[in-house]
Amino acid sequence: MSDLALPPLREDLALSPGPVMAGQPTWTLYDPARHRFIRLGWQDFEILSRWGLRAPDAIAAAVRAETTLAPDEAEILRLAAFCRDAELLRPWGPPDSERMAAALRRGAQGPATWLVHNYLFLRLRLLDPDRLLAALLPLLGWVFSRAWFATLLAGSAVALFLVSREWDSYTHSLVELFSLDGLLWMGVALSATKVIHELGHGLAARHLGCRVPAMGIAFLVLWPVLWTDTTDAWRLVRRRDRLLIDAAGMMAEIAVAILATLAWAVLPEGPGRNAAFVLSSSTWILTLLVNLNPLMRFDGYYLLSDLLDVANLQDRAFRLARWRLREALFRPRAPAPERLAPGMAAILLGYAYATWIYRFFLFTGIAVLVYHLAFKALGIVLMAIELWYFVTRPILGEVIALARIGFTTRFNRHTAATLLLLAGLVALAVVPWRGRVDAPALLRAGRQATLYTAEPGRLLTAAPPGTRLAAGAALYTLESVEINHALRAGAAQLAAAQADLASRSFDAERRRAQQAAAARASESAASLAHAEARAADLIVRAPFAGVLLDVPRGLAPGADLRRLEPLGVLVDPATILVEAYVGEADLDRVRPGAAASFLRPDGGRLDLVVSDIAQSSTRALEAAELASPHGGALPARRAAQGMLVPEQAVYRVQFIVLSSTQALQREPGHVVIDAPAESLARGTWRRLVALLRRESAF
Repeated sequence: MSDLALPPLREDLALSPGPVMAGQPTWTLYDPARHRFIRLGWQDFEILSRWGLRAPDAIAAAVRAETTLAPDEAEILRLAAFCRDAELLRPWGPPDSERMAAALRRGAQGPATWLVHNYLFLRLRLLDPDRLLAALLPLLGWVFSRAWFATLLAGSAVALFLVSREWDSYTHSLVELFSLDGLLWMGVALSATKVIHELGHGLAARHLGCRVPAMGIAFLVLWPVLWTDTTDAWRLVRRRDRLLIDAAGMMAEIAVAILATLAWAVLPEGPGRNAAFVLSSSTWILTLLVNLNPLMRFDGYYLLSDLLDVANLQDRAFRLARWRLREALFRPRAPAPERLAPGMAAILLGYAYATWIYRFFLFTGIAVLVYHLAFKALGIVLMAIELWYFVTRPILGEVIALARIGFTTRFNRHTAATLLLLAGLVALAVVPWRGRVDAPALLRAGRQATLYTAEPGRLLTAAPPGTRLAAGAALYTLESVEINHALRAGAAQLAAAQADLASRSFDAERRRAQQAAAARASESAASLAHAEARAADLIVRAPFAGVLLDVPRGLAPGADLRRLEPLGVLVDPATILVEAYVGEADLDRVRPGAAASFLRPDGGRLDLVVSDIAQSSTRALEAAELASPHGGALPARRAAQGMLVPEQAVYRVQFIVLSSTQALQREPGHVVIDAPAESLARGTWRRLVALLRRESAF
């Protein structure tokens, strides 16, 4: 007989029957102080029903004698520890009072901690809607009928059919939705539909007899999200009732989307049709992409939880995944957090791992977004907070827990395999083995020139594309009526001026007239020389020996050409040049004279040597083929006047081609440069330092 006396349960707790789960009855314990519900299994219920016996051995004996269950004293103490942590027990003596005081001290937040937590998540209660929902229910009760559900199905089929007939128009409008005005109107539409969404949850809960004590707004990293307190749905025994409350918000939004889609299909062009489109598209997109996502605590999560009949799905899945990970790494032979069927355990494990991966990328993306939305100093602080609380701290906590288990667990083959894997990962990170630098590159002729018309005119002769030409050879010949007229007029004026000047004899009294004639003769000579220079420009000659390529289509004798119209590209195939763009983090590993290779898309390879490294980063890309807007591997954006600006600091590196080849066309590829060996850890550190150095320039 144990002398240990268990503290009594709080008297304000309420117990009610719960749903049947896994073939066994459950009960729901309600804590009114925190408006919290706790699901109890059969054995937990039988133990708490006999809690008044106070002694663990007496409770265990009574359960064994009066039921088919066989709990031992350790299980009684386990449940007592859970009740103590959940604060379901009355304080019993000085130790309990000291424990509660210590918990209050640990939970107290300083101003900085409060600010951090409320920046990440701030929840505001706006109103108690229970009476309003009770008044609306008689007017809107028909939305829970089968007839309304059938109407929604029929309406959705009609709406999708009508949209499919004008699918191109609908998708084109969807692209325009992402303009500034479109995003503004989408925000207005989303605000309206989210109010309807929360009213749907509240009405469904009230329809099933549940109390709805609060509605409000929460800020997730400054993003507003409406919420409705439907915690009372835990009282419901039937799973279909809980599923109805879970889906009611989305069903309300889908009803709005169907009506808006039908309106878009039948309304004429104008503001009404535009408003219907914004309401339709934004509602469909957010309902399908956000609300149905089970990896975050939105409607999709609660739907999945109730479909699986697994309360607290996320917490239980995480506990099971952490236990399975620790067993796989160190095999401490700790008991499983709960007994589950193999199929259900596999579902929970898959859900936990998928959620961890999703959250890692989601919170990292949010951190980057917060950094870019705020001014730089504040953005760095907010991004650091986001990465620490949502990414780094959970991972670091689990790593510390795994390290403690590894030190305290008896050495076994699982521990040996884990240590070998860890040693391999460390070696992979710190041992220098990366002896190359990769960069996007372009193979082109070292000498090439784009040919343009200097004067407008009609094309008389043209060299065929692919023709090899000597330096100075005529490529194109044009004629111009204007220039021909200027030549004839200039020659006639010069002849007249010279004749007038020759007919005048020297006479002091006629000196001024003679000077004027000389001036006219000089002007006529200058005009003729200018016309002759323009006439010479009508012949386009090769500036160097090469091959004519990239001649525009339709360029043939008889075509009328404008000034500065492109005529083709003259390429010297004997001169080969490869230029690459190396990132700032790898620049100090590239040395002049280093061996390199150019890898062609078809698998070909050219031997190179580094000849020149730019001293400053590239401001505008001349090699458009390598830029991301043209399908290249170099991230770039279009700036003013069509310039391509690299998204990151890159430096142009030029190479001498050692292989025997010719370059008649510009050919994108990438280069592999021999460089000093470097470890992954050092390379990552250099990139991080370069990033911080670049972004810290306020």
